[in-house]
Amino acid sequence: MSPLKQQTRKKQSLLNGALVLMIAAVFVKVIGVLYKIPLNQILGVLGRSYYSSAYAVFIMVYYVALAGLPTAMSRLVAHYMALGQYRHVRQTLRVARKLFICTGIGGSILLAAVAYPYVASFDKKEAFYSILALVPCVFLCCIMSTYRGYYNGLRNMTPTAVSEVIEAIGRMIIGVVLARLVDNYGMAQYAETGSVFGVACENVKKAHEAIYPYSSAAAVFGVTLSTLLAFLYVWARYRLRGDGITEAELKASPEPIRQKTLAKDLMRIAFPIVMSTLIFNLTNLIDAWTIQFRLAGIAKTHVDVLQELYGASLQAGGVSFEKIPDYLYGAYEIASDFRNLLPALTVTLGVSAIPVLSEAWTVKNHDAIKFSIESVIRTSMIVAMPLGVIMGILSKAILTTFYWKQPATMSAIELSSFTMSIYCFAAFILSITQPLTNMLQAIGKTYVPMIALAIGAVFKIGLNYYLIGLPEINIYGAIVGTISCYIVVALIDIVALLRASHTKVRFSSVFLKPLFCSLVGGAAAWAVYGMTSELLRSVPVLSNPNAYISYNSVGMAIAAVFAVAFFFATMFLTKAIEKEDVRMLPKGDKIVRILMKHGFMD
Repeated sequence: MSPLKQQTRKKQSLLNGALVLMIAAVFVKVIGVLYKIPLNQILGVLGRSYYSSAYAVFIMVYYVALAGLPTAMSRLVAHYMALGQYRHVRQTLRVARKLFICTGIGGSILLAAVAYPYVASFDKKEAFYSILALVPCVFLCCIMSTYRGYYNGLRNMTPTAVSEVIEAIGRMIIGVVLARLVDNYGMAQYAETGSVFGVACENVKKAHEAIYPYSSAAAVFGVTLSTLLAFLYVWARYRLRGDGITEAELKASPEPIRQKTLAKDLMRIAFPIVMSTLIFNLTNLIDAWTIQFRLAGIAKTHVDVLQELYGASLQAGGVSFEKIPDYLYGAYEIASDFRNLLPALTVTLGVSAIPVLSEAWTVKNHDAIKFSIESVIRTSMIVAMPLGVIMGILSKAILTTFYWKQPATMSAIELSSFTMSIYCFAAFILSITQPLTNMLQAIGKTYVPMIALAIGAVFKIGLNYYLIGLPEINIYGAIVGTISCYIVVALIDIVALLRASHTKVRFSSVFLKPLFCSLVGGAAAWAVYGMTSELLRSVPVLSNPNAYISYNSVGMAIAAVFAVAFFFATMFLTKAIEKEDVRMLPKGDKIVRILMKHGFMD
């Protein structure tokens, strides 16, 4: 590589790349939450259950079809870039594109094949159409991931981030519009003929129940169309702007490795990652099935216990006896939307770490390896711990703010908010597992996450089956099973990573300081929300709880601001933020000088 090109090629640092992905992830999650508000209003709790069931089987097939290849591609591209083998880099793209097309076609066929047996296994055939609407999405995701994985390996996270934003906006707009059109069409049929799509309906409630499978499928088809838009963006970007590798660099690099050899290398790296993902998503699929199967079982044998526990909620939601399992699962899934928010942020650290750590591992730079590992773990804790504690404390206020216009959802607010609180308090455990997995993959220890996930899956499925079957525990058993699984996986992964890399992390810097500062922020959130919500209740314009701008939402926002401020103030006072971490951010050197000037850093 020429000195001039080395200076001009843009290469994002670990935290800089993670920040780009994290900003996109925040935007995507905010859009996702906003998307779920009208979607839940259209689909209701029952329709949301069909939507979630379809997504569960889609995610399993989706990850099996492509999970290992983007990571393997990113790792190999970073490896060859570190060695200056630019023809190998381009060859990796050509080979990966062919593999992705094959896996995309195979994944689409597999999803179509398992759709009916899956929904028939727990008597939820209404979700069948939603699964079919996702069949083309598998193929589109695979070919789009060719370009995402390639750019990630070049340490340019921007194309991936922009495509994710396009996908989220498209999913929200197209999905809601299609679902609303189907809902309006079905209700117009009912008003005119008394039936919906050929099914006679005795009342409006039954009409909505008949529409839900089709409106859910329409919303899901919006996911497929939004993926098409995101693919067109990354494809057009590569065609128009390329990858920054010059003709001179290509001529100076060695002859490209044979496609057959490169394909074997990609598959060798990808196989254990695919197996890890298969175990993870198969576990989630069994998890979804187990929850609904065990809930259906206790609803038949102990319906009196469930009525005693949730009688008021069931009555408020107008839920019939036969729909109790769907109602409880739907309420659990509403909380899961927020459970997945923080891991979606920290996963960006793992994605950004793969090329950085792979480069350092290739050239055997132990200092860079140690710094990357510690930085990823510490930053994950700094992100997940405070936000998890704050969201856990404000869970009921958050759900009320988003869903006050939806009586069916609000009827389950106690169940959903408790579930959300527990998951948020454990967010740091859920959030660290994927970055640990990515770092193990970056240094070639791809079999460790597979073993860890297999062991964690045993805990999850076993605890789920036993605890959910206890009528007094029911749906809450799923929380215990999930958290136990993540604890097992995180412990195995972190021990293996530190041993393999011969690295020691400072326990106080990585865990204790962020935990202490998070508890301070959480205490501030609890105190400020308690005071402000009561004071604002007497303000006439804010006194109505059934409004987006109310004493609840305003009090929640004020509490969140104070909590974050207290967290960061405590972080700076305890000097828990590292100088080198800040330097990797945009304008990092300038920020460090300002912090040092005011005594917040040595």
